[in-house]
Amino acid sequence: MFMHRNSPAGRRSVWARRSTRRRLRSVLWVLPKPRTRAAWASWADDLYNLRSELAHDQVWRAQAEGADAPVMVLPVGDPAVPLGKRAAEPRGLSEASRRRRALADQVANSLADQPTIDPWRAGTDVLAQQVLPARLGDDPAMRQPFVDAAAVVERGGPGVLRVVPGDGGVVLRVHGPSWSLVFRVSPIVNAIVVFLDATSRYGWRVEDDTESRELIQEAVTRVVAEAARYGWGGDKYARPVAPVA
Repeated sequence: MFMHRNSPAGRRSVWARRSTRRRLRSVLWVLPKPRTRAAWASWADDLYNLRSELAHDQVWRAQAEGADAPVMVLPVGDPAVPLGKRAAEPRGLSEASRRRRALADQVANSLADQPTIDPWRAGTDVLAQQVLPARLGDDPAMRQPFVDAAAVVERGGPGVLRVVPGDGGVVLRVHGPSWSLVFRVSPIVNAIVVFLDATSRYGWRVEDDTESRELIQEAVTRVVAEAARYGWGGDKYARPVAPVA
């Protein structure tokens, strides 16, 4: 039904809308709003941190009680899992294995520090020069890391799993007996690199491979789940030991 604004009902409607706007405007001005762009950024950061801490605490409690949690907590900053420092290398490694493991750690650091969705276009020298495109079907040996990675992380051991946080997100690095697997899980899973002793001077970034997509997705999911067992609420979580006074 059309209502002319000059009619009694129309005037009441216009008056009601104006009155509501005045009340809302007065309430908004009373609230302590930031006045500058820097203040707005600081306010937003504080709000985000408060919400993150609350969500993190809720997830930890749910996991500790054995309940299903909406997210998994990765062991970023956990002393039980190596972060910045490389763990001691196992004895008896071949020169190719040492080179392969060192390159995998280099690439993991570069991916963690590369704040872009496509790290290959504007990446560091190690990403541009020593990581080449490949498909899993090109070499049967490239499929083995995706088959074994979750079991290797589950068995554990010095230096097997490394969690690398940085401006570009969070990267997981897994060392196997003759291979290494590196992939970035945050903000999204978008960089997956395989390293082999047979080609220890180069890493192979996995391109979109329709035939192997299910294998890749399952491997990444299982590795993340095993890594989360070292995080808060996980059954392998090691609480930091309080220093002796």
